[in-house]
Amino acid sequence: MTLILTIANSRGVHQSSDYQLTDPVTGAPVSDYAGSKQLEAGFKGLDLQLGFTGIASVGTGSSAQRTIDWLSAELKSLQHDSTLRDICNSLSKRSATAMKPHGLRGVLTLILAVAVVGEPFRVAVISNARWGKHPPQANKHFNIAIHTIKKPFHLISGFRDSVPQVEQHRLMALARAADAPSKEILDVLTAINSVAARNSQGYVSEGCWVTSQIADGRARRSAMRNVGDRAGSIPQLEVGGDLSDLIKKNFRAAPGKEIRLRESVGVIFGPGDGVPLPPPEGDPRRFMLSGSLITGLLRLASGQHCASIEIAQLDCSIVARRNESVILPFARVNLSGTDSMCADFPRPLLPWPSLSPAFSVDGAAVPGGWEYTVGYWIERGVHRVEIPPSSRAIRNLAFLGDDDELVIVAPIVESKFAWASFHLGPTATLQAKILWRVRLDGTQG
Repeated sequence: MTLILTIANSRGVHQSSDYQLTDPVTGAPVSDYAGSKQLEAGFKGLDLQLGFTGIASVGTGSSAQRTIDWLSAELKSLQHDSTLRDICNSLSKRSATAMKPHGLRGVLTLILAVAVVGEPFRVAVISNARWGKHPPQANKHFNIAIHTIKKPFHLISGFRDSVPQVEQHRLMALARAADAPSKEILDVLTAINSVAARNSQGYVSEGCWVTSQIADGRARRSAMRNVGDRAGSIPQLEVGGDLSDLIKKNFRAAPGKEIRLRESVGVIFGPGDGVPLPPPEGDPRRFMLSGSLITGLLRLASGQHCASIEIAQLDCSIVARRNESVILPFARVNLSGTDSMCADFPRPLLPWPSLSPAFSVDGAAVPGGWEYTVGYWIERGVHRVEIPPSSRAIRNLAFLGDDDELVIVAPIVESKFAWASFHLGPTATLQAKILWRVRLDGTQG
């Protein structure tokens, strides 16, 4: 049976996967080790964490092959620039071929947690399982469902009956907790898996592998943890190879011990992100950023006006050489006009509304102006506003040449505001990072 717990929201996607698998002949639970049903794969700009529930191997006797091995082989065979749809189609076809000889016992569900720079998180489910049957039975075909995460999402795959209703509610609440730290989320997933293991009569192991992918501005950071005393390491596939194999071949365990991966971390960037800049060049250049003032109304879902936000773009005079960056005040925020009669309402789902004041470089208007995304809600009588970071590369405008760009990140970090109904609203200055640089993608014009 086994168990995979998945939660996701606008800030990240997180998963726990236990270490039990199903014997393809008897249907009994098979105790295995870390990496026997989990893997990580990197494609061009795409990070994929895969866990599966179902049978441990295909074939019999000397021709038997572990499920994790043929899944790894399938992913290694794909082009580095494969899209998520390409990956899902390939895995679905390979899974259908592998499961066909096992008939109704050939149950398999793949859960893919996917992060791409600058895009919403996604969760893909590739499955032939009819979990409502006891024991579960296989359909003839595999279905593919790709969920683009724009609101809280949770999924229980495998031995669902082992998760008590109170823990199911806890899982749903965890999906809504977009501001919870990654460590706290992984701790709760571990705890829920542990409860499920005690209710599963051996079909779910208390040890598990937990993963987290979170948004850090444009970057996507990942963390993984081996919970329990199981040895092993998960396949880590990059450009057709397996980094975990490289480690095993080049490192020896102590006598009587096995190599065990406890945890790992990673990060992915988009084109030009995280790439060291060449040294500054040319003479210093002075240029001016300027903009307008814009006011927005903060409302309940019903439309009732509860507060107001005013954002004033500041005039910024900058002196820099190409490939130099500066940090400076960028905009002034004022929050006001609270209504004490407004009732509490929860943090809204994405997408949030936006405000777009006019914006110019050396007097030349930037098409579309600047854009601030604004989240507003009321919690226990406290008004709360969040303005997440936004970034933009400006080209072919003002002093910019054919091979360079002006990159602006504002605010640099997520700006959060809170005030009581009977208080004046807060005022703050948003900082921006301004970078004049050579285009890192090599384009011109």
